[in-house]
Amino acid sequence: MSSHRYSIHTHKRDRHSTTSWGLYDAWFVLFVLLLATATILTLWQGGLALRRQASSASSAPSAGVPFAPQRTVAFTVARAQHVQLYPFPHQGDAGLMQPAVDAQGNVWVGEMYANRLARLDSHTGKVTLWEPPHGNDGIMDTTIDAHGMVWFVEQDADYIGRFDPTTQTFRVFPLGTVSGRPLGPQDLQFDSSGNLWFTAATGGRIGQLDPASGKLRFWTTPPPRAGTPSYPFALTVTPNGQVWFGDLTGGAVGHLDPSTGKTTLYRLANAQAQIFSIAADTRGRIWFTEIVPGELGMVDPATNKVTEWNMPSLAGQPSALYEMTITRNGDIWFVNNGTNTLVRYSPKAARATFFQLPVSSSGLYGLVRDATGTLWFTLDSPSINAVGRMTP
Repeated sequence: MSSHRYSIHTHKRDRHSTTSWGLYDAWFVLFVLLLATATILTLWQGGLALRRQASSASSAPSAGVPFAPQRTVAFTVARAQHVQLYPFPHQGDAGLMQPAVDAQGNVWVGEMYANRLARLDSHTGKVTLWEPPHGNDGIMDTTIDAHGMVWFVEQDADYIGRFDPTTQTFRVFPLGTVSGRPLGPQDLQFDSSGNLWFTAATGGRIGQLDPASGKLRFWTTPPPRAGTPSYPFALTVTPNGQVWFGDLTGGAVGHLDPSTGKTTLYRLANAQAQIFSIAADTRGRIWFTEIVPGELGMVDPATNKVTEWNMPSLAGQPSALYEMTITRNGDIWFVNNGTNTLVRYSPKAARATFFQLPVSSSGLYGLVRDATGTLWFTLDSPSINAVGRMTP
């Protein structure tokens, strides 16, 4: 196994052999084993020696950052209503990952294991598939630009891809390597100027792509803990151009100021916390989800205060939080793969509602909200491959 498969889909491939432990424990154990390998350490050390293509990141550790006491969430459990599933034409585990919705209401998502880019017509239910060039079973996040172009990361082929739905053609933007190793792109988001930001997870970097020129810039991210290589996984860009990211190792949230190259780390109370998704609300607060230990977190830049909420287990199944989205009224929605639920957390009411889905899946990962407020999510397992829709 190549070292850059040190990502969420590495653990997805192993989850069906861990039925006695469940997804949560298998994910964590495999993560620790991979982290201990010499290839990962070599990759990190080599990455530090890469010539700087932009201002290098400096670490401003979060010494003295106040932590609010960990909070236990008040919650209710409800049956998810108004749910519709759209099955995908694939036998076995297709690997449906992180979706995006275009202006016409089409849902775009990568079939990681099938090595295809898919479009679901939400009006007809028709699924159309394309195979990207030089693909290597690594399509992760997708996003749509202002012109309707579909962008995606091909993690294992080490490129960012663009698909034109009108001409049905692909363009590939190779990312290069760190000490001969791929960078492993993961998360994508456009800023207000049209630049595409992304996490280069196994390269320990935040990247920026100018879609017009193809120019790439990189900022090195500091290690979250002593002896732990940086693994920036989740990313969000605020309206004023500030970049926030979540690390999949070492329990840390990072803030990159692109104008200075300075990175500030907010180290979490749990050094084993694994951040999957991150987003900013309208008040400028930074919210994030943790696969392990199943918590929802928030950084308030105004006070530098970090708060985390422990999500409860249901029927003995521990929480494992994946992709999230924030509504205009400030509600936080995320998928909880451990409990097979969509969860709404209301900061105003300080209460979570767990919406149990009508079908069980071992691969509930992706979530996106369209312009009407409808939630779209991905279900992925050997028995079902589908995009789901729920109207809150």
